[in-house]
Amino acid sequence: MAAPPFRVLVAGGGVGALEALLALQDLAGERAEVALLTAGRYLTYRALSVTEPFGDEPPQRYEWEAMARDRGVRLIPDVVTRVCTGERRVETRDGPDVPYDALLLAVGARPEPVVTGAITFAGPRDVLGVRDALRALAARGPGRRRVVFVAPSGVGWTLPLYELALLTAHGARETGAELDVEVVTREDAPLGVFGAAASMEVARRLADAGVGVRTAAFATEVADGAVWLELQGPLEADLVIALPRLTGPRLPGLPCDEDGFVPVDRYGRVRETERVWAVGDMTTRPLKQGGLAAQQADVAAAAIAAVAGAAVTPVPYEPRLQGVLLTGGDPLYLERRPTAPPTSTAGEGFLWWPAHKVAGRRVAPYLESRG
Repeated sequence: MAAPPFRVLVAGGGVGALEALLALQDLAGERAEVALLTAGRYLTYRALSVTEPFGDEPPQRYEWEAMARDRGVRLIPDVVTRVCTGERRVETRDGPDVPYDALLLAVGARPEPVVTGAITFAGPRDVLGVRDALRALAARGPGRRRVVFVAPSGVGWTLPLYELALLTAHGARETGAELDVEVVTREDAPLGVFGAAASMEVARRLADAGVGVRTAAFATEVADGAVWLELQGPLEADLVIALPRLTGPRLPGLPCDEDGFVPVDRYGRVRETERVWAVGDMTTRPLKQGGLAAQQADVAAAAIAAVAGAAVTPVPYEPRLQGVLLTGGDPLYLERRPTAPPTSTAGEGFLWWPAHKVAGRRVAPYLESRG
């Protein structure tokens, strides 16, 4: 008699979940029976939402039902509420428990405002608020205004903030508005996470666009027409837009740190559990970015495929950081590779292909194929 299929449950509705699904099918093949559990109807290309406040169309959305049908996987429209690791099943909000032989979680994190009085930008949900605030500022009439963009402490991925600043400056030049644009960041250098060479090129782009940058600065609140900095005092501002800090899902049944994030090893395995993996924003890894989530999903999928009996040798996670900085003009491609020492690169030419904003080994070609 044939052995029962090895049941893999992928839970999540973002890039990490889709990359995991595609990788599992590639690596495990018919050895694994993959199901996808997500409450969202669409996968939204969130990384492009920064352009929407400036008049661009909303980012592309991909229907999960159509993708599940295309890949031949079972779709479960629900939310995980508890992981019962001993029984290898998950409890859900609306339906029955779902059993698994291996569980891969990519359920994300929750954004929370940090800078009191600032407008928070966390992606698509905040597009209207930012757009209306910029329009209200323009409607005040003649006079010089200042817009300050804040990357508070505890925020690892700051690239969207620099995009908002550059796009705002670009829009002001296009309309002739008298606008001062400034970035306040706790970083030592603009997008220093990409390394020295890339950071220097980002700083040059900001200077050419007339965007001021205050590094190693910590914003606390917005009050009395200013954003207050911990050591420097008040910085006058007519509008302040800040990134949120993320908190983990604090999923019952799994270990987590004080902020609710799930600890994982270099293969994505959740510590203190069996046959549970986690990737992306929900983990304790400090950088929350779609491309990194896709790389983590590839590592976890290989580990699961090996458990399922596939001839796969799992390789530990070694992040290759890739990002596209939208400027209003030519985009800037940024990359930092995990060599010794790490290499830092920036340029207008493509550094990877397909040249998607979210650089995933499988997810980028797949979404490209779906338009």
